[in-house]
Amino acid sequence: MDRSSAPPWVVVLAGGSGRRLTGVTGGVPKQFWAPMGGRTLLEATLERVAPLAAPSQRSLVIDASHTTWLHALNGEPRGLRVLRQPCDRGTATGVLLGLVPALESGRDGVVVLTPADHGVIDTERFRSDLRTTMDRVAGGSERLILFGAEPDAADADYGWVVCDSVHTAPGVPTRVREFVEKPPPAAVALLRATGAVWSTMLVVARVSSLLALYRRRLPELTAVFERVLRLPQAARGSALVETYGHLAAADFSRDLLAHADGLAVHVWPSSLGWTDLGTPERLARFVAGLERARHARQLGVDVEASGLGAQSA
Repeated sequence: MDRSSAPPWVVVLAGGSGRRLTGVTGGVPKQFWAPMGGRTLLEATLERVAPLAAPSQRSLVIDASHTTWLHALNGEPRGLRVLRQPCDRGTATGVLLGLVPALESGRDGVVVLTPADHGVIDTERFRSDLRTTMDRVAGGSERLILFGAEPDAADADYGWVVCDSVHTAPGVPTRVREFVEKPPPAAVALLRATGAVWSTMLVVARVSSLLALYRRRLPELTAVFERVLRLPQAARGSALVETYGHLAAADFSRDLLAHADGLAVHVWPSSLGWTDLGTPERLARFVAGLERARHARQLGVDVEASGLGAQSA
């Protein structure tokens, strides 16, 4: 792949159904729901990452059955590439689908992978850290960097990341020692005490690094996509639709990231106010954090310095 002055890419993953929040959202898929009656989570995500790459360098992965929800957005996303999954074949397949525009281009830029249904309070810190991390990857300091979040609650429902060191300087990534997916409640206290962090599933990497990881860990899945990409442009969409339902499901974290050589993690402080909004309880904490941050801004208080962006335990 050509690395010369390759522009960055952003892939927004919005294919989930958010079943655990249906009682709160009224059946609307979580990413298309507005927690405070304003912007949907998807719109908030697209706004957060918009400055990171040109519209032509951003792709959005949705489930084909969610097209109606996408059309209902105020100011439907324009310019970016919308890729529709015919069915759910796991997050690893969805990420690879989102990488199709970058693979078609043949240009090896830095790519940001982000779920569309997370909440972030301190968006300025979010973007600043992402830009710094993108520069690290572009400069060759790191190949793959996962973002972790400092836990502020004993939540066993997250995927956890055990780091090599908890003494890294702020903003400097440390190595990932292991992943612990949804540990039993009894193990959570030990994980927190040893400096483990929540996995946000937000990743910055070079396209070529991700492709190499896919080829090594999921060669059959990768071969299918590479065969499709060798077809004429007009035939690729229908070929993927015909093939998609026959693909073996694969998980991006379990089947790929957990086996990535030299994977680093950038840890966000709890004051960033990150949450994946996967349960009604986390949603309530996030909305409370938004209200505190909004009140702090009205008073002219620095949200990060005051700690008001942190969720309550």
